[in-house]
Amino acid sequence: MREVLLSECIKILYENNFIISKPTLDRSCFDLIARKGNTRLLIKVLKNIDSLSSEQSQELYKIASIVSATPLIIGSRTRNSLMEDEVVYERHHIKAITPKTFKNQIAGRPPVVYADRGGFFVNIDGNVLKRTREQLNISVGELAEISRVSRKTIYKYEQNEANPSAEVAIKIEEYLDVPLVKGLHIIREDSEKINIKVNNVEKIEKIEMEKREINNKKQIPLNSTVAEEEGFKSNVLDLFKDLGFNITETTKAPFDALGEDKENSKNLLFTNIQESSNEEVKRKALLVNEISKLFNSHSILILENKDMQYKRIAALSLKELEQMGDTEELLNFLKEKNKN
Repeated sequence: MREVLLSECIKILYENNFIISKPTLDRSCFDLIARKGNTRLLIKVLKNIDSLSSEQSQELYKIASIVSATPLIIGSRTRNSLMEDEVVYERHHIKAITPKTFKNQIAGRPPVVYADRGGFFVNIDGNVLKRTREQLNISVGELAEISRVSRKTIYKYEQNEANPSAEVAIKIEEYLDVPLVKGLHIIREDSEKINIKVNNVEKIEKIEMEKREINNKKQIPLNSTVAEEEGFKSNVLDLFKDLGFNITETTKAPFDALGEDKENSKNLLFTNIQESSNEEVKRKALLVNEISKLFNSHSILILENKDMQYKRIAALSLKELEQMGDTEELLNFLKEKNKN
C-alpha cells in the first residue's frame, strides 16, 4: 500500500512539472524531495500517518527549515480510521493529507477543513464576519443563537482568536449570506518559510538537547568499534565548523550532516561521513549528490582513508579535509568537481 501511495505521489508531482529526487531509504525521515521554482517539498509517505516517530518528525522539520522547504506527510489513514479527502491533519507539527488533497493543493485548490481534537474545523475571516454582521444590524447574541454557540465564542471568531467547526461555519455563512471560510495554503513559498524558520528550529534543538542529557545520564557504554566511528564523525564535524559551517547532524536522513555556510546560508553542504567505502556508501553518496542538485548546492563524502578516485562524487579523505583552509577553498573544490 505504501508503494502505491509513493507511486501516486510521484505521478502527481511529475504531472505538475516538479523536479523530483529518487525515493530515499525506508527509514529516512523523508521519501521524496521535490522542487518547482521557489516551491520546495520534503515528503514522507506513510500508509498510517501515526507511524511517524517523533525522532523522524523532528529531523524532517529541522531539515525542511534549513533548506526552506515545506515538510509534508502523505497518507491514507490514521491509527483509528481512514483519512478524509480535502481535510488537513497534523502530526508532530507537520501537515498530513491524502493523495487526492495533495493533488488539488498542487493544482491551486487548497483544502478548507482541518482535523483537530473535537472534530473538523475551518479558518474564517473574522474581519469580514464582524463587518457583515454590523452592516446587517445583527447582534452578537442573535448570531450566537442561530449558530448555537456562546456570545463569547462569536467575539473570538471576529477577533480571529478561534475557529468554528465546519458545521457552525456553514450556519453562519448561510445566515449572513457571505463567504467567510479561507483556504489552508499548506505549501509555502521560499520567502515565507524563512519567516517561520528560527523559532521552530530552536524548539527542536531544545528537545534534542534534553534528549542528549537524558542519554548521557543513562551512561550506556559503547563498544570500541562504535566509539571509534563516533569519534571519527565528531572529528569531521568539528573540522567543518572550523572551516565556517553551521553543522546540523542527522540520523534519520540519507546524509550524516547538513552544513550551512555562515557567510551565505544558501550555500548548503550535504555530507556523508564514513570510515571506509563500499557499494552501499557509494549508492547513498550518489543519492545525496542528486538531492544537493535540487537545491543548487553541494554534496561531499568524507572518508578516513580515500583509496580510490570517484568520478561522480566529491570525496575527500580526513587528511585532505584537514588541509582545507576555509569555506571558500572547500566550495571552490566542489565547484571544480561539479564541472568535471
